[in-house]
Amino acid sequence: MGNKKSSEKSDSLKSKDLTLDEVQDRLDEISDRLARLEHLIERVGPGIEDVRSSAKVIREGFEFYDGLVRLMGKFTKAERLESRFGDLKKDDISWKIIQVLDSSSRPLNISQITAAVRSERGTASRRIIRERVNELVQRKILTIIEDEDDRARYFDLVRD
Repeated sequence: MGNKKSSEKSDSLKSKDLTLDEVQDRLDEISDRLARLEHLIERVGPGIEDVRSSAKVIREGFEFYDGLVRLMGKFTKAERLESRFGDLKKDDISWKIIQVLDSSSRPLNISQITAAVRSERGTASRRIIRERVNELVQRKILTIIEDEDDRARYFDLVRD
């Protein structure tokens, strides 16, 4: 039954396209498990040097791969944004707004965008953020997401 479970699990993983974040989470989980296994082997049988060193090599390999996935995630995201909105890099505030909305899992309102830009830049005026957001909406880079409340306006990147 254990074999059936693992084959079902691997089949479900093959049929699902994983995002870089999901790959990252799985690598973190595997690395933690390997570290615990290495520690357990050390406690149970300090004389089992070959097993312990093998577990250590495997864990280090996963940590290396984990670092590559993190780097690849940052690179591909930056590359994708730059290819789509490269001219906006000249305007630091507009560029930060795009980065904030791209990294958000949901649309944000002006206050949320302002807070996020402020946390990254150190300073951000709500008025300037609103002006840049409106410019980005006019350029069809951002879209307005209407809420049930007529006064609430949320913004998100226009997705391809």
